Amino acid sequence: MLWMRRSMVGSCCAAYSPSGDMSAHVSPRIALAPFQYKDVAVTGGPLAAQARGARRFYLDLNEDSLLQGFRLRAGLPAPGKPMGGWYDPDGFAAAHPFGQYISALARIYANTGDERYKAKTARLVHGFHVAMAPDGFFFASKKVAREWPCYIYDKMCIAIRDAYTLTGDAEALSVLRRMTDWAYTRLPRRSDEWYTLPENLYKCYELTKDRRYLTMAAQYDYSKGYYDVFARGDNAFTPERHAYSHVNSLSSSAKAYEFSGNVKFLRATEIAWRYLTTTQMYASGGWGSDEHFVEAGHGKLAESLTTSKKNFETPCGTYANVNLDRYLLRFTGDSKYGDNMERVLLNGILAALPPKRDGRSFYYSSYQPGSTKEFFPDVWPCCNGTYAEIAADYPLDIYFRAPHLLYVNLFADSTVRWRLGTQTVFVTQRTGYPATSTTEFSVRMRHPSSFSLDVRKPEWCAAIPNVEVNGKQLALPSLFSGHVIVKRVWRNGDTIRVNFPPALRFEPIDAQTPNQCALMFGPLLLVALASKDVELHGDRAKPDAWIRRDPGTPCDFVTNDGVRFRPLYLVNAESYTTYCHLH
Repeated sequence: MLWMRRSMVGSCCAAYSPSGDMSAHVSPRIALAPFQYKDVAVTGGPLAAQARGARRFYLDLNEDSLLQGFRLRAGLPAPGKPMGGWYDPDGFAAAHPFGQYISALARIYANTGDERYKAKTARLVHGFHVAMAPDGFFFASKKVAREWPCYIYDKMCIAIRDAYTLTGDAEALSVLRRMTDWAYTRLPRRSDEWYTLPENLYKCYELTKDRRYLTMAAQYDYSKGYYDVFARGDNAFTPERHAYSHVNSLSSSAKAYEFSGNVKFLRATEIAWRYLTTTQMYASGGWGSDEHFVEAGHGKLAESLTTSKKNFETPCGTYANVNLDRYLLRFTGDSKYGDNMERVLLNGILAALPPKRDGRSFYYSSYQPGSTKEFFPDVWPCCNGTYAEIAADYPLDIYFRAPHLLYVNLFADSTVRWRLGTQTVFVTQRTGYPATSTTEFSVRMRHPSSFSLDVRKPEWCAAIPNVEVNGKQLALPSLFSGHVIVKRVWRNGDTIRVNFPPALRFEPIDAQTPNQCALMFGPLLLVALASKDVELHGDRAKPDAWIRRDPGTPCDFVTNDGVRFRPLYLVNAESYTTYCHLH
């Protein structure tokens, strides 16, 4: 049996009191459960290639250099060369990505089982532990403790928790306790990016049952002036706010709902996501020009193309966006969150330049006319750390599960191991995506079993999908939405092949500037290979009539006037223009 649907469960917001009681509590409704890192192998395609490069890069980081600032502060021997840039003790934020490196290494080990990553994680945790002060002070310098205390504590809590839960490092629990001994009484409650902390404080409580984390989560709650504004239905994305950290904070709102059942937090998270995607977002899925929000409804997004080349803080922004999408997808099962995740992964982080051994890192995506991809001027910035984490997290984003249902969220060569009743089912996905729009699944199992394979039907799908099971085409109803679900008794060796026909389309940058448009093909942002503004002349409703695919390239398109377009993720040193003037 095959059908399509938009959402797997009714909106959890149905429990929200219309009387305005935003403190109503229910049992959190979870439509989809995640797989663990060890359950999914990403085996091919551009995401896997990026992840493999990241693994090699972060495994090769010099441990003495990473630990040098902590050892100098502790008065210990400190071999190794200074990292330079933001990382050094007198840098912008000393050792700020150290915790993110530990997290990435632990996640890579959990996914691959490669003992090198476990061993490196353990050495870094131990070196950090030895350098901690007797009172638990854990920063690489007094300067960073004054200027970025909450940011560093947040990243280190995640790191140490990952080291314990993903690699089994028993020393990590002692480190976490000692850090919190210091932070509970000394960490400022309103400093730097304090409002990102609750998500990880709740997770630390779930791990340790130490109620100090609940006390701190309440103290760092951002309901007043932020979550409550969204929960009322209003837009709290105001221009004075730092974009990345405020989107990242929405994962704290989501976690607060998951932990407490307070539907205010779910409502706030869902409405914030809606404002983010409809008032702040470029066609790439990026947002936050100059690291701030724009005033909605006044053409400010289009204006940003002329005032800044810093249009999207790409690795950090993608990481925050994907975390938010993942929470909301799990809560609701609504495919629109997978659509958004796909957009920002393919056109955001996948379009980023890989980091260099000297610490040069891709930071900002520019959508100005005639842009080129550039490295950030200072080495080892924050985006070097989030690049590590997001590449390590790809196994979490492809598949989800529910009772007797396997959900396919992303299209990538991969295999998922799924415990179904008394047996383990292996589902392997093979695809040429995103250059092609067909994906095929094969099933390995010991005994026949009934379950549903639910494949996200992307919003960009331009026609009724073609679905074949064991080579036989299945008829589809004319009405379709966000899911293609095949429910049957599956047997070892069964296959299903799905094709989602893509099409060219134009997306205006905002409602106030309808003729300044980006060209999309399915999920891919196509940019003009040009060093200046681009004028296009053609019917916006029928771009296929005057823009053709170049068959001699992976995914280039050419207009009748000779303007060449290429997916942003395939652009290297070329100049490009993202938004064209369409006449």
